[in-house]
Amino acid sequence: MPKPRIGVTCSPRRGPAYYAPYLRAVEAAGGDPVTLDPQPNGLESAEATALVQGIDGLLLPGGWDVDPTAYGEARQEETPNVDPPLDLTEIALVRAAVDEGVPVFGICRGQQVINVALGGSLLQHIDGHDNHGHPRDLLAHSIDVVPGSELSQVTPGDRVMVNSLHHQSVKDIAPGLHATAHSPDGVVEGIESSDGMVVAVQCHPEELLGQEGWATSLFRRFVDRVAEHNHNGAIATDAAKEGS
Repeated sequence: MPKPRIGVTCSPRRGPAYYAPYLRAVEAAGGDPVTLDPQPNGLESAEATALVQGIDGLLLPGGWDVDPTAYGEARQEETPNVDPPLDLTEIALVRAAVDEGVPVFGICRGQQVINVALGGSLLQHIDGHDNHGHPRDLLAHSIDVVPGSELSQVTPGDRVMVNSLHHQSVKDIAPGLHATAHSPDGVVEGIESSDGMVVAVQCHPEELLGQEGWATSLFRRFVDRVAEHNHNGAIATDAAKEGS
């Protein structure tokens, strides 16, 4: 069977080197990464749907802050770097993917975009989580994982150490999503939908491959979920054809 096509949103403002670890992680997990460029004015609903119908799964990587105007707030001075075309494009893609039943995986900024796209909000600044300047694979703090969640299926226990490269986080969780992990200071470190089709984490598992087994398993579980979804969809389509 062909490898699942995983759309990965990549902004030219960050450059190819920034996104290379994400693409490698998708490939290592058995997926075929397909880069998706942001559009200057975002995407209309129909355009986003057409793009989503051409991929099997959607991965939203880390990156700059989400523009607070996307969740109805004024931008504070702690939010200096934003990328509105990427915001608008990713928000449209997330909504289309959810509508089309395409699995979504978000990492760091990706978690924040998912939450905003589905009606949640963000904290524009928190202290103590931005470890830029240190190695990106530095295990900075622990998180407590909710038993029974998708995330808990790959972690070795209910508490795991993670890297931390962010200064914003989820505030109000979007309808249809729930928290799956928190740091000791209460920051939301994971969210997902009840059906497991939307999964996101605040840390950077793409930087922990080969170091933390759960990080590798998280990508594999996503790609496997995409492949299983495609398989079930193909069966349903074939059954419908036979019955027509």
